[in-house]
Amino acid sequence: MKTITLKLYSFNELEKTAKEKALTTYRDLNVNFDWWDDEFEDFIELCSYLGIAVIKDSIKFSGFYSQGDGSGFSATVDLPKLLIAVANQSWKDYAPMQEFQFSVPPIDRKVIALVADGTLPAEPQIISRSRQFGIVTDLGISEVIKNGKTHDNIFEELDKLEEWLRSVAEILNRHLYKSLENQYEFLTSDTAIKESILTNEYLFTADGRSANHLIELNKRTSKK
Repeated sequence: MKTITLKLYSFNELEKTAKEKALTTYRDLNVNFDWWDDEFEDFIELCSYLGIAVIKDSIKFSGFYSQGDGSGFSATVDLPKLLIAVANQSWKDYAPMQEFQFSVPPIDRKVIALVADGTLPAEPQIISRSRQFGIVTDLGISEVIKNGKTHDNIFEELDKLEEWLRSVAEILNRHLYKSLENQYEFLTSDTAIKESILTNEYLFTADGRSANHLIELNKRTSKK
């Protein structure tokens, strides 16, 4: 039988190079779980103020430093509410400091009125692309009937409205991706990792190697 005595140190007791090694070892400490869930919930709540009901299970992303990375989401849209929310910047009731550069819908006011009063029976959707990141939109209008007559002459205006909805959705999608990227960068920063190490009272060898497994091993063997 051999007895080994080993000195262990808290993070703050380590030398500079040992601290750097410890931080590198635990670089993924704060992102080895569903760290994005709060960002998803925040995005869903923000969009609700715009009349956009995001389907949580549809949100997807990949990041953050490779070509092809991005995000996407699917949602149903209350178009009249969205038009009002954009005009009044209603999302600021939830996020006062958040700025969005939404444009004014470039369509005839009469068409906007038809949308606002529900004359156009639309079921607008934002749809996450299936094979890549990004979104597409669909107004859900196949025909326009008023007073028993079919009006095909406003479809050009409706195409503009759908393009406007797509621009709104793309702005929101970029916001989603940037929020996720910012949170990931914070969680993997030296500051956040150090805080987690100290909170969990992790111990290290003098050269910065993690010694938590030794603590657990000692606990198990001591019980025998």
